[in-house]
Amino acid sequence: MTLHHRRAAIILSAGYSGRLGRFKPLEMLGGQRVLERVIAAYRTAGVADIRVVSGFRSEDVRTALAPLPVTVIYNPDFDTGMFSSVLAGIDSLPAETGSFFIHPVDIPLVRPHSLTRLMEAFDAKPSEVVYPLFDDSRGHPPLVMGRLKSAIVAHEGNGGLRTLLERFDDGAVEIPVADEGVLLDLDTPDDFEHLSARLAAGPILNDRECRVLLEKVCRLPEAVIDHCRQVARVADALAGAVNAGGGGLDTALVRSAAYVHDAARLERDHARAGARLLKAMGFPEMAAIIAVHMHIDASANAPLDEAQLVYFADKRVSGDTVVSIAQRFEAKLQKYGGDPAVGAKIQRQHQTALMIQNKLEGLAGQTVDGILKHAGLASGRRSCEAS
Repeated sequence: MTLHHRRAAIILSAGYSGRLGRFKPLEMLGGQRVLERVIAAYRTAGVADIRVVSGFRSEDVRTALAPLPVTVIYNPDFDTGMFSSVLAGIDSLPAETGSFFIHPVDIPLVRPHSLTRLMEAFDAKPSEVVYPLFDDSRGHPPLVMGRLKSAIVAHEGNGGLRTLLERFDDGAVEIPVADEGVLLDLDTPDDFEHLSARLAAGPILNDRECRVLLEKVCRLPEAVIDHCRQVARVADALAGAVNAGGGGLDTALVRSAAYVHDAARLERDHARAGARLLKAMGFPEMAAIIAVHMHIDASANAPLDEAQLVYFADKRVSGDTVVSIAQRFEAKLQKYGGDPAVGAKIQRQHQTALMIQNKLEGLAGQTVDGILKHAGLASGRRSCEAS
């Protein structure tokens, strides 16, 4: 039996939810109960042994989860604090459990891919505790080695689980994730509104997550990151102008996909590799755009869409400098045009970019150069401003 098959998740769901003013585990968040959302993340990540520790309104929790393949454990001491629920969850684990997550229900937006990264890191090199790390800050949930169960049970509870796990920092590993959800608590009504707004934005990375993906996860050179930032700014400006002229582009999707279009730049066939990465992270629409940012099939009669716009924005940026379409493709021909087949391909890409430009200008009612100039992104200009 592999470590993966001997893995469990303990979801702590026993508290009163006093600061929120409503019973948090069964509250609807983005069309799904909070507790069911956390459970779904683990099921998607492939964790079969999921244990929910209940306390307050335990019967309501048990009834709500009856259709799901989870184990509900009642903690009679729930009103003494969260650590009692940690102990109840750990006490229920089979002896052969090789590792287990500890996940407070009030951290509901952790993505399945983040859990997968922690499991892959543990399986590659078993460590006493594996933490998700977002922008240099530790988040939830920790993945704990099974043999620490006895140390946790023997802990007197002072300082809670965090203080206990800090004793094992010498054997801990931190795994960078492009997932701000590992830090986001659901404690107050303001938190609820903030998390609801994040979910309403759709399956995209926000700017901070884009930066972390490029810098911390993919570890790209600064020059590549600067290029991505500039393409995102160009794409954002162009999409905004199109929509101001009556277009219907998803500007948040355009900006996010443009920001990370070169996430796999260090890999072979980086467009496809980047698409695979974003799809695995749970962003199929971003993945589809990234897959065609190098070469796109688009007809003059097809409506302008987000993929075409990102393709075009990328062709307007060389390094971190905004250039004309002519400049960009002249440089490519000088570099690769010695091969007739490659030269013909570059010419086709040039014509595609000009076709997209015509669509864009027709919708926006102004020239691309005019749009970029108004946004402070005229040709030949760099931007040191972070997106």
